[in-house]
Amino acid sequence: MKNLNLLGTITLGATLLAHTAGADNRIFTYAYEPETEPRGDWEYEQSVTLRAGRNARVGQEDYQHWQFREEIEHGVTDNYTVGLYLNHDYKHFTNPVSSATTSHHEWTGVSLENRHLVLNPTEHAVGLTLYLEPTYDGSNFELEQKIILGQRHGDWKWAFNISQATEWEDNFRTIEGELEFSFGLARQLTRRWSVGIEFRNQNELPEYRSWENTVF
Repeated sequence: MKNLNLLGTITLGATLLAHTAGADNRIFTYAYEPETEPRGDWEYEQSVTLRAGRNARVGQEDYQHWQFREEIEHGVTDNYTVGLYLNHDYKHFTNPVSSATTSHHEWTGVSLENRHLVLNPTEHAVGLTLYLEPTYDGSNFELEQKIILGQRHGDWKWAFNISQATEWEDNFRTIEGELEFSFGLARQLTRRWSVGIEFRNQNELPEYRSWENTVF
């Protein structure tokens, strides 16, 4: 393991629902909950994530990485939800040695999210959903899989995800693996408000030959 990083992340999101309430209304930002979209429902979601915190130690001062995602989601059945994502990023940083500034916007591809509800949390002690998402941007391809667990206990709700992704980059010339764990715990205050906390651990495995880094 080469290094351990602390990454600062802020996410803002906006969602338009076909109905004012549904069993799938998400509480957490990173951790997915097992509930899927009700059959026939449509949802539009937009999120903006800012990643910051790098410094001169890694050669990137004033580092900003903005990630934009727009999604249209549809409940095909009560147990199966599909979503189409459009993804694009903006990066900005300054080299502390040369003072050169790098700023660029890039298209990061189209994603097709598939979620299948295996165990409904209203009928079982723990809800279980399986997740599969391919992403392609013209030269890179990624396949992400998740095991999604969660349950509600009165006003409290928790979710735990195990994620594994493989990315083929540079027209399939290189490969990188990623392993991630995320956990969220929240308390519903009213019908419209909740407060919670999330933990996320992300690990990169180049060529699946080494453990390059881990980020909390």
